[in-house]
Amino acid sequence: MLHLARVARLAPRRGVDEWVRAALRHGSYMTAATDLRSPARALVRSGLASLGAEGDIRVARSLAAVAASKGGAQHAMRHAAVALLASQPPAWLGVAVNTEGVERAYIPQSDLDALSWLEEALDDVLMEARRLVGDPDGADLSKEIGDAAEEIVVAALRAAGKEPLHVARISDGYGYDVDVSEGPIRFLEVKSAGPKTLSRFHLSRHEFDTSVRQGDAWCLVQVVFEASAFVADPITAADVSRIRELPASALRDIMPADTSEFRWEESALITPPPDAWRPSMLEPDPSFVRPGFAAVGGRS
Repeated sequence: MLHLARVARLAPRRGVDEWVRAALRHGSYMTAATDLRSPARALVRSGLASLGAEGDIRVARSLAAVAASKGGAQHAMRHAAVALLASQPPAWLGVAVNTEGVERAYIPQSDLDALSWLEEALDDVLMEARRLVGDPDGADLSKEIGDAAEEIVVAALRAAGKEPLHVARISDGYGYDVDVSEGPIRFLEVKSAGPKTLSRFHLSRHEFDTSVRQGDAWCLVQVVFEASAFVADPITAADVSRIRELPASALRDIMPADTSEFRWEESALITPPPDAWRPSMLEPDPSFVRPGFAAVGGRS
């Protein structure tokens, strides 16, 4: 990839075929034995190279900067990896990488193996690629994961013979997501989590106030996904690690009381003690299936 970029900077190249031929002429014996046509076409597909109005090859600024670098080969390769990941971000990038670091549990092993050549620089490369990508689909992805958790709970209730109403589909203003028409627990607020985030969740003030008002009839239900769920397509019951509950009474016990000097208004990040949770009687419906999160934003 770097060799192709450097050759494109030497002189105008008309089309992919001429570009590849020039790269073979200016390369080493190893280059001559390498299939350069596939990476050349891949660069065009990814947007790191393009055809100008007259059919000339133009290299994207990010790749041109790497090709012009005078640093060592390993340094250039790492920056090339950043450019590639940012140009075609894998489906797991937005889930596995954030400003705090990299959660490798959310990265398929096959991809980790393919990236292993980066060694100790892998986390830095992934975080830089994530920063360049930004968060165009972050809100959509979070909503998609939350929607999947709600659908799993609704399907589990129906499989258990209940007739739940998925009120979150109607409005976000209820203070809970699922209304169960019978039983001591009627109002379910559903939260989603992965193996690395199951210890905490965000709670809105409205959800908390609703839990206080409804008392023991309100309950928080957490659907914990397997790491595989974040790259699976489709998602099935096998991608659910567990379902557990936090009763309204346990939530009230851990929330700080309002005072005349302080009252939280919008939302809070809650980290309950492990013994506050209890196993849920709900079991994922074995026939449950839905599209995977990788489809968000049109990614595959």
